[in-house]
Amino acid sequence: MNPTADPAAASCREGQAPPGQAAPFQGPCRWLISLDYDGTLRAENGSPVPAEFLQLMSRWRPLGVRWGINTGRALPLLVRELRQCCRYMPDFICTCERYSYWQKGDGILLPATELNEQTTRANLALRQRMAPQLHRELDRLMKRHPDIEWLIDPADPLSILTPDSDTMEKLVPLLRPIQREFPGVSTQRAGRFMRFSDARFNKGTALANVADAWQVAPQRLVIIGDGHNDLDAFSLFPEAFCAAPGGAHPEIVAYLREHGGYLSRGPGVMEALGHWARLRLNQAL
Repeated sequence: MNPTADPAAASCREGQAPPGQAAPFQGPCRWLISLDYDGTLRAENGSPVPAEFLQLMSRWRPLGVRWGINTGRALPLLVRELRQCCRYMPDFICTCERYSYWQKGDGILLPATELNEQTTRANLALRQRMAPQLHRELDRLMKRHPDIEWLIDPADPLSILTPDSDTMEKLVPLLRPIQREFPGVSTQRAGRFMRFSDARFNKGTALANVADAWQVAPQRLVIIGDGHNDLDAFSLFPEAFCAAPGGAHPEIVAYLREHGGYLSRGPGVMEALGHWARLRLNQAL
């Protein structure tokens, strides 16, 4: 196998580089909105972040509502798009399903350096521990599935990229026996992308870092996502308002139906946010 490096990820000081400037705020964070990016907040046409969403966040800001993006994307790929359409960065950002960045009210968005270094060390150790066997298995699978492309990031566990999500669905069962041989390993999956990861770090724990820093109770969280990797956040915060846009992964749909979450009929986050506001925000005013 000849793995190729992802140039954008390789040049990224993930977990350490400041993402940019957020809008300052005064007073406590009373409500915290956490949004997946691709397939959830991000619009397929026009501005990546819809103007109507940014206007809504501006109107809710005096009520103590803060918002952020919790994504599997690497930081440079996310920030590049946000700068095209947002005057300010979100109040917090979580990237690669584990790195956390937030502001302290002054608008300066900074990495949680110690926490981020901890997850980096853990995942590098994981890659070194499981890489030889995983490489052998990927070699075997690539002969059967030549359309699989393996991208490796020097600061990240081994990742697998397939041409489409249907191919990934077929591949995942073939990789589960490998995962079972390594206790403490999880797979973070979204669409046609999957990475092996230390199970102690995920979208749920990344969001918990932010919520703890701002002293936000679980019942005052809003979590919206469409992909398999959002399950960690949903399950860690069962008291939160959890929702998904239309077209979410079947496992997300099944989970939210079982646990009383909200399923939007259409794409985006506006429908779910409107439902949450009527259910909780308006009643708290």
